[in-house]
Amino acid sequence: MKILEKKSQGNYEYLVSRDSPNSFVTESLQKTIINLEYANIDGKYKIIQFTSSVQSEGKTTLISNLAYLLAQRGKKVLTVDLDLRRPKLNRVYGVINKDGLTDYLLGKIDKNSLINHSEDKVDFITTGEKTTSITNVLQSAKLLALFEELKKDYDYILLDTPPVIVVSDALFVNRIADGIIFVVAHAKAKKALVKEAISSLSKTTTPIIGFCMTQYKVSRGSKYGYTYKYYD
Repeated sequence: MKILEKKSQGNYEYLVSRDSPNSFVTESLQKTIINLEYANIDGKYKIIQFTSSVQSEGKTTLISNLAYLLAQRGKKVLTVDLDLRRPKLNRVYGVINKDGLTDYLLGKIDKNSLINHSEDKVDFITTGEKTTSITNVLQSAKLLALFEELKKDYDYILLDTPPVIVVSDALFVNRIADGIIFVVAHAKAKKALVKEAISSLSKTTTPIIGFCMTQYKVSRGSKYGYTYKYYD
């Protein structure tokens, strides 16, 4: 399946929803958007955190495609790379990882320089300069204040965050997000680790609003896609 082949080659700029709009995968993503819109009918989930149990479950690919489809529906969308240890979002938009979040928090750039604009009408924020003070960054008052401002400007802000089991970063991001979508890679994520990750997230005040299964292989046609289910 094309999206997985491209990703395995390190080509994050390929978006199946844009480049193969009539594919089975794009149709699955469209259904995910519809379910998300129904879950968010009152508009209370503006900042949505995407996380998983372990690495390489397809969060960045999923977020990039959903952001594109939301923008095509006329929504104002911002994607933010909050995986400060293994940033990938800059690769999707074909830019180097500079003038990003850490640079803004250190006062090196202003808000206007922080936000990038893609040709797909999706705005995005990269991580910026690498730092070893990741916990301090994610818990900073300036980060919280930034997102309070951004909420006024966008219909959706999608956060690409690290997996729960590997590091605690995703749990620190909870206070920023209005809701969580938990990503599970079919036939890859271990049941025990998924349960442990969900248990950890459930102890926070941010609700898990849905699950999205990636890399799902259907029985006929050997296709891969996405499924989404409500959590509450």
